[in-house]
Amino acid sequence: MTLLANTMSSKSGGYITRRLHVPQEVWSQGGAKLTNIPEKVRVVEVLCSALEEMQTCSVELLGANVCSGLSLGIGSVTRKEAEIWVGKLEEFCSICDSVVANFGKKLGVGEGFVVKKSSGMTSWGSKFTRQIDKFTNGKNLDSPAAYVAELSKLFAQAQLIDEHTKALLSQPIAPTYAAFPLDLRATAEVKLKRISEFFASVVLTFVIRDLAQLLDKYAKRCEKWLAE
Repeated sequence: MTLLANTMSSKSGGYITRRLHVPQEVWSQGGAKLTNIPEKVRVVEVLCSALEEMQTCSVELLGANVCSGLSLGIGSVTRKEAEIWVGKLEEFCSICDSVVANFGKKLGVGEGFVVKKSSGMTSWGSKFTRQIDKFTNGKNLDSPAAYVAELSKLFAQAQLIDEHTKALLSQPIAPTYAAFPLDLRATAEVKLKRISEFFASVVLTFVIRDLAQLLDKYAKRCEKWLAE
């Protein structure tokens, strides 16, 4: 996601593989007919909002740099704080499940990502619907420009998940997670892995599909320019 974000933010674009360079203009070109833009914008906005809340919670509970833990010191994370953070991860997992349950078929995503149904799934579905309505009320959702802008924001905010995953799985483990009780540390690892799977099998699936369409359109335009 970092590589994709660079192609959007850098004027020269960026490489997403060793051989594939994506110019920034690919994302801003007109004429490409991407499908289900309103639904994608809804999903991305809700994810951005949830990640923003998680970022605030992470800083308040675990400090500004979760990988170093220097602002906290070993042993400064209490069980209660660890439980609150794991609860935030669980909330985000519920949002992931709701995205797949409500938009998976329409967006053609989520294959291999098994939605975990629970007694709280119904209430979370209702909450998810309210969030969708809240963030998209009165907005023009059928806008490729808005879609790309929200994607850029999402990719930047999703680095939070990467930072926590690295902190938890690093050797030696980062001081922040070293201070977690073993049971909560294990739970946090499961939740972070599930969130990463969601981004890989859901978000990146429809983004890469759209990028392929945009690249095809851009290549045809370049061929036309060369012919002229």
